[in-house]
Amino acid sequence: MGELTRKYNWSENLLGEPDQWPKSLQTTVSIILSSRFPMFLWWGTEMVQFYNDAYRPSLGGSGKHPTALGQKGKECWPEIWEIIHPLIHQVQTTGISTWSEDQLVPIYRDGGIQDVYWTFSYSPVLGDDDTVEGVLVICTETTQKVVYLQELSDSKKELEFAIDAADLGTWDLNPITNQFTSNGRLKQWLGLKPADEIDLSVAINVMHEDDRNSVSEAIRWALEPAAGGWCDIRYRIIDPLTGTERIVRAMGKAVFDEQKKPIRFNGILQDVTDQKKAELRERAAMEKIAENERNFRNTILNAPVAICILKGPEFVIEIANERMLKLWSTTGPAIMHKPIFEAVPVVRNQGFETLLNKVYQTGDSVNVQEYPVQLPRDGKLEQEYVSFLYEAESNSKGEVTGIIAVAVLVTEQVIARRKIEEVVNARTRELAESNKNLERSNADLGQFAHVASHDLQEPVRKIASYASLLETITENEASLNYLRKIIDAAGRMKVLIRDVLVYSQISNQNPLFEVVDLKQVVRDLQSEFELLIEQQQARLDYQNLPTIRAIPQQMIQLFGNLLSNALKYNRPGVPVIIGIRAERVGDEYQIQFSDNGIGFEQSYAEQIFHIFQRLHRKTEYSGTGIGLAICKKIVENHGGTISATGHAGEGATFLVRLPVL
Repeated sequence: MGELTRKYNWSENLLGEPDQWPKSLQTTVSIILSSRFPMFLWWGTEMVQFYNDAYRPSLGGSGKHPTALGQKGKECWPEIWEIIHPLIHQVQTTGISTWSEDQLVPIYRDGGIQDVYWTFSYSPVLGDDDTVEGVLVICTETTQKVVYLQELSDSKKELEFAIDAADLGTWDLNPITNQFTSNGRLKQWLGLKPADEIDLSVAINVMHEDDRNSVSEAIRWALEPAAGGWCDIRYRIIDPLTGTERIVRAMGKAVFDEQKKPIRFNGILQDVTDQKKAELRERAAMEKIAENERNFRNTILNAPVAICILKGPEFVIEIANERMLKLWSTTGPAIMHKPIFEAVPVVRNQGFETLLNKVYQTGDSVNVQEYPVQLPRDGKLEQEYVSFLYEAESNSKGEVTGIIAVAVLVTEQVIARRKIEEVVNARTRELAESNKNLERSNADLGQFAHVASHDLQEPVRKIASYASLLETITENEASLNYLRKIIDAAGRMKVLIRDVLVYSQISNQNPLFEVVDLKQVVRDLQSEFELLIEQQQARLDYQNLPTIRAIPQQMIQLFGNLLSNALKYNRPGVPVIIGIRAERVGDEYQIQFSDNGIGFEQSYAEQIFHIFQRLHRKTEYSGTGIGLAICKKIVENHGGTISATGHAGEGATFLVRLPVL
């Protein structure tokens, strides 16, 4: 730097040639260049810079050097000028030196901004007139030191974190004074405050009394040179504040001086309570597994059905109870721990190989009922029937390791059932023949009802017609009375024939179900019965009627018959009130028809749905006694039910239940 300073073209610098410099500047620069301690100088109002070889490395391999020599301070240090200029100005104005230790002052060097730490002092340099003309920087870069201390601090924090994460207590025993030092966790376990001193006696007193002698002996032995200084022991400590018992593991190492005397004994204390409990739980679990295996084995041996366990792809017999041995007609010593097809060769080639292999390869169960098999009986093979279940046995990885076989001999049941089946088949054939005869009778009856109803309507019409003609030409009052009775009877006969025909056709119909709006059904019927409703001064109130899937025409018949009955069986002089309510309950619709008519005794609630059943004389109320029977058939056609409740003189209620389709 001395050579660079001498060769520098100072004539172009605002300071001029060196021989024109103030004596104080010449002297200061001379001191800087000859010093082996890093120094830097700012001079004058523009803070022209000088520095020595010791300072040179701080500028890096490339960057500010050698441009910084003779350069103005603000031009050289733009990246940190806001940091250092206040300090420079402070020294210039006050004449008082500054001191900074391990100060972060980032600078540009080696191609980029670097975090650099410095310990430095800014000192005033007086000019020839005893005023502050320059600022001398005596400094040393401490970046490596700071980084090292930071790494050391980080390492310490990592160690503390590791200790905390491992839930460890740390201890350090002075064997000479018996004084402990420890971290906060160990003091907490000992029932002490963080600032409390720890004496060896305190640490021993919190130990379980049954463990104190063994711990004291372990410490004494660890402090013997012959032991190598190592200690590793488990014991129990009792929290003096809470009484909580904790199992700990103490691991330590003693350090000896040249005279083989212990001078330090430190280590860690680990809480292994959970680990110990886990070991105990694991031991208990293993004992439980062993007990379960014993119980399972006993269950198999004492089971009321034949059971065996076959192991591996060779199906080695591991265990078989007496019932299974009896089924095979063999003994335990003869077959145990042998492949089944070797131990019981009689079961070969009867399909069991395929079934067992399927279970072993797929893990799927096989359940077979009444399987025919040839088994040895009294020295010869006999046909037997066996129902059995093969269940895969797997390990913890889900791999099939064996098969549990359960078998039940059902030969007697099969023979008995077959005898019953023969009887049942015979009776079934008889019943089928009876059903055919019944179907023929029903068909004949239906045909008869259809023909009869149509054939009967013709003479009834003629009787009514001729009686009406006679009525117009007859003057005798008695004869007229008889003719009116004939006409009335013919009319009732005509209605009866019509209703019988409707009733017979309902069962024979097989119409398609459609979407039916029950509100619209009631509206249409209300229009149809408009005149009768007006005559009876009736009020019809219907609410919440749903749209359902049903046979449209039959819904019209059902609602029409119930409305007709409500209008017909009224109390004289009392306006008729008819209510229809519906709600969905679970998987069915419940539709309630109620009126305020004459009602009926509850004892007749079933009878009124039978065909031709009437509760009143024909002269009192018209009708054939078929209407409610038709309602019942319609509801049953839809898979529902109909019931009635009533009281004489207080009205009736009909409840229709239809499934939601």
